[in-house]
Amino acid sequence: MGPTILITGASGFIGGAITDQLIDRATIRSLTSHPHKNRFAARVRSFPYDFDQPARMAEAFRGVDVFVNSYYVRFNYGDETFELAVDRTRDLIAQAQAAGVRKIVHVSVSNADERSDLPYYSNKGRIERLVRDSGVDYTILRPALVVGRGDILVNNIAFFLRHLPVFTIFGRGDYRAQPMDVDAFAAVAVDAIGGDHHGQTVPVAGPDDWTFRDMVRAIRAAVGSRALIVHAPAVVALVGLKVAGLFLGDVVLTSDEVKGLTREYLYAEQPLRRGAGFAEWLAGDGVASALGRRYESELARHFRQ
Repeated sequence: MGPTILITGASGFIGGAITDQLIDRATIRSLTSHPHKNRFAARVRSFPYDFDQPARMAEAFRGVDVFVNSYYVRFNYGDETFELAVDRTRDLIAQAQAAGVRKIVHVSVSNADERSDLPYYSNKGRIERLVRDSGVDYTILRPALVVGRGDILVNNIAFFLRHLPVFTIFGRGDYRAQPMDVDAFAAVAVDAIGGDHHGQTVPVAGPDDWTFRDMVRAIRAAVGSRALIVHAPAVVALVGLKVAGLFLGDVVLTSDEVKGLTREYLYAEQPLRRGAGFAEWLAGDGVASALGRRYESELARHFRQ
């Protein structure tokens, strides 16, 4: 039944959206830290990561046509670091090479650059180079900000707007971002899996650009919040986020993530634009009523078993 596609985290946020669009026309496998969390049951065969002995992952790659990779970490936590994520991605690419995988579709991020002083973006750039130098056909997709059910950033903005009387924006809030619906992003990835964007690095975004301030205002209106939106220097706002993180048992945002946001790293010039606009997505059936009802923890989702 069609090609065999191996997806990192096929039950996750981005991987799950891609799997949804391919499940009836391809054989899907998943590489994951949580093989027991398989929302597709027997329709997707799950394999655990084994970076201590990468050769044990060879079975996951055997007979695979396309490898869809989004493996990374959002921040350094314990033994999990950006540098380790680069080394582990090198192992995944080596397995793809050895198995004769014909194409890699790699999910990167807008403005990935080895020269960046922000480790998240510099190590994303290093991984892009590994993909380009692999000798395997590839497409690198660079989304700026992917939104949808299960996304962390927009959901947690809504959570704080629902539960706090004041919401603080870093600085003036006029820095731009390019939200893109996860299903639209998945459709671009499916096109790349099918052969589009051969050997290209493609920035992708929704149909319109937003300032962060206007995004927050739109989320506030959608969820019916009466929170007062105030502006504060990033250093002041970060103190509040660290306090919130202590209560929530999570890392809400890191200082580097705030720098990336305010430097417009979530914005790219002339991206490939697809999907519905952010306002249209917010107005979608059931979106606003569910958004921010509970806090989504990065540590619980990706770092704690």
